[in-house]
Amino acid sequence: MGLAMPNPSKVGNVYYLRVSVPSDVKDRVKGTLLVVQVAGKDYAVKIGDHAKASLRTKDAKEAKSRFVAALAAVEAHWEAIRHGPPPLTHKATLAIAGQIRASYIAARDDDPGDAEELTKELIEVFRATAGRLDLSKEPTDEQVAADLERLVGPMTDKFLNQLGILVPPESRSKLLAEVAGALTEAIYVTKAKAEGDYSVTGETAKYPPLEAPRKPVNETPSAELTLQGVIDNQVRNRAAGRDAKPLPATTVNKYRLAAKEFEEFRGTGVIATITPREADAWKLKMLEEAKLGNRTVRNRVENVRTVVGWAMAQSFGELFANGNPFYLIELPSYTETPSDMRAFTSEEARQVLRAARKETNVDLRWLPWLCAYSGARINEVAQLTKADFFEVDGEPFYRLTTMGGKTLKTQSSERRVPVHPDLIAEGLLDFVKASEDAPKERLFPPRSQGNVRDWVRNDLKITRPELQPNHGWRHLFEDKCMADGVTDSAKDFITGRSTGKSGAMYGKSEASLPGLAREMRKITSFLK
Repeated sequence: MGLAMPNPSKVGNVYYLRVSVPSDVKDRVKGTLLVVQVAGKDYAVKIGDHAKASLRTKDAKEAKSRFVAALAAVEAHWEAIRHGPPPLTHKATLAIAGQIRASYIAARDDDPGDAEELTKELIEVFRATAGRLDLSKEPTDEQVAADLERLVGPMTDKFLNQLGILVPPESRSKLLAEVAGALTEAIYVTKAKAEGDYSVTGETAKYPPLEAPRKPVNETPSAELTLQGVIDNQVRNRAAGRDAKPLPATTVNKYRLAAKEFEEFRGTGVIATITPREADAWKLKMLEEAKLGNRTVRNRVENVRTVVGWAMAQSFGELFANGNPFYLIELPSYTETPSDMRAFTSEEARQVLRAARKETNVDLRWLPWLCAYSGARINEVAQLTKADFFEVDGEPFYRLTTMGGKTLKTQSSERRVPVHPDLIAEGLLDFVKASEDAPKERLFPPRSQGNVRDWVRNDLKITRPELQPNHGWRHLFEDKCMADGVTDSAKDFITGRSTGKSGAMYGKSEASLPGLAREMRKITSFLK
C-alpha cells in the first residue's frame, strides 16, 4: 500500500498548503524562509512548526493542482536540507549574481550617493578579489576566498535567505567570485549616475534571469505529468524526424512495467509528488517480498529513475529543482553471476545448434547459429535484412547498424561481421538470397528473442538458472576466440566491445575487412 498523501486545507473560503515540518529537519529550518511557487508566482513562506502557504484560490480543483506543485517544492526543500543541495549550475550562479547586481543598482537609482565614496567601494572590491583586504597578508587563493567571504558573503547570504535558495559549500567560492564581478559592474553604473550620467541604465543581457522555467512544449503542466504520460512523450520525441532513432518496443515495455508497479505501490502516477522516502519504501517492499532478485529490483528502481529524469527534462527544470528524488536512495546490491556460468557450455552449444538444424521457423533455425559465430546479442542479428549482407574481395559480411530504425546497445556496437565458413556450409547465404525481392525487410519475426529463449528453455529443456539463453553465446564466442588464437582487436571488433583504445586494427575501412575474415576463419567448428 502506498503512503498517505496530504491534501489542501481550507481556511475560511481560501485553500492553503499546510504541512508539518519533519522532526529531523525542524531545528535547522525553523525561522527560515522557503520560496513556494503558486500560480506561476513566487511567495516567501516563513517556516515554524509547519510550512503554511496560501494557494490563493477558492476553487477545490484548482487548489488540488496548485497544492501538488507546492508540496513537491516543500518536500524537495526538506530533502535538500537533509542531504545538501545539488551544486549550482553555471547559469544559476550568474543569475544570482545578476539579481544582486540589479538590486544594488535599483536601490541607488534615485540617489546614487557620492562618487568619491563609490570609488572607495570599487577599490575595496578590487582588493578583495586580489586577496589584499589586509595588506599584511600574502595574497594566496585561501586569502582571496576569505576576503570575498568577508566583503560580499553577508549580502549574498541575505539575498539567498530571502529567496530560500540553498547553496552547497563546493559552489560558494565560485558564486562569491561572480557576485564580486557583478558588484563591480553595479558600482561603475552607480558611480556614473552620481557623476550625472544616467545614459547607462544598468540593464544587461550578460546575466540570465532568476525566474521560473518555461512550460514544456507540450503545455502539460508539470504538476499533472504522470509516469506513463512521460513515457508516451519520450516515445513520441524519439520517433520524431526523418532520421530518428525510436525507442525499441522492448525498452519501452520495461519502462512501462516498472512505472506501472511503482504507480500501483503509491496509488498514483503523478510525478510531482514523488519523494525519496516513497521511492525507498517501494524498493524495500520489493526486497522484503523476495519475489524478484536484487538485480531485478535494482533495474526496476533505475528504470523509474530514468522516467523521472525524462520528466525533469520534458518540464524544462520545473520538476525537482534539487535533483531527481531517486538519486537519494541507495540501490540494492547483488551477487554477480560469473560470466562462465551465464554462458553456454560446449555441450549445451552443440545441443542447441544441432536442434536448430531441424527447425523450420527461421528465427529458431538461424539466430542461434548467427549468435554462436559472432558473439552478437540476439536482438542485433534479429534485425538483419538482405541489404545488410555484402562482399569485399569475395568474402561475405553483414552489417550490424542503427540505420533504418534498427537499434544497438551503444553507438560503438556498429560493426561489420565476417560470415563464418560454417554458416555458409549450413546454407545461410542461400536463405538470405531468397529475400532478394524485399532487401530491406527483416529476415526474422519481431518476437524472435522471446521465441528463441522459450525454445531453449521449454523445448530443449536447458533450464540451468544461471544461463542466459539469448546472451550466453557472447561469452562462449569470446572464449572460443581466445582458444583458437583470434587476435584481441579482431575479437573486440566482431563482438562490438568498446575498449577505449584508439589503435584498433579493424573496421576503419573496407581494406581491413579481408584481414578480419582471416581471423574469423581461425575459429573451429562448435560441433567438433
